[in-house]
Amino acid sequence: MDLILSDIHSNIQALRTVMRYVRRRSIHRFVVLGDLVGYGANPNEILGLIRQLEPLWVVRGNHDRACVTPGNDLGFSLPARTAVSWTKTQLSAENVQFLEGLPVGPLDVGEDYQIAHGSPLDEDAYLLHPREALHAFDGFPGRLCFFGHTHLAEGYELDERAQRLTHLGFVPDTWFQLREGCRYLINPGSVGQPRDRDPRLSFMTFDPGNRRLKLHRMPYDIPGAARAIQAAGLHPNLAERLQHGM
Repeated sequence: MDLILSDIHSNIQALRTVMRYVRRRSIHRFVVLGDLVGYGANPNEILGLIRQLEPLWVVRGNHDRACVTPGNDLGFSLPARTAVSWTKTQLSAENVQFLEGLPVGPLDVGEDYQIAHGSPLDEDAYLLHPREALHAFDGFPGRLCFFGHTHLAEGYELDERAQRLTHLGFVPDTWFQLREGCRYLINPGSVGQPRDRDPRLSFMTFDPGNRRLKLHRMPYDIPGAARAIQAAGLHPNLAERLQHGM
């Protein structure tokens, strides 16, 4: 089983909840779709935990890049820019080096699938509309690509023979079977900052052998994450939005 995580955003309370789930499961690969840092109050703790996972596949996100590359937060909101500036002052030298070394997607995960942060055509692009998704299928050669960036758990199925694109929603804790002859773009949602008005953290597991995946939604210590953001002096909006999943 592969664990698919995205958009953790320095939320250690959420990631620890995921890791408690993992301890009861046999995980073949740990896969992270970028934005490990930004927004939240525990960047070093997050990166320390992620770096211990083996075997690990990771691509960088726009917040990861912004926190180690000057001038890459110009398009960010004020709360996001504030978090980037603060994170830069907090990161250890080892974690700066780790973030600097993260590859740009799409990245092959074995021979099974690819991963990207935004679109496989552009790591900063948001896939929020079927038209954008249809174009993004040109960005990877395989049957399946996991992506993040939007913080929304959803997907797109392209049946090339029928010339049909279908937007997918997923029922938590229910297997979704990938169909033969179709290609997929799948977003596991956000561990650290969901934005679908459901404050529970979101991630997926993927069973490559049986070509099926499962969405997981879990409650976590949102008050603790909010208090950490407030104690760090970050923008209060970053704490408030966790409670509303938006």
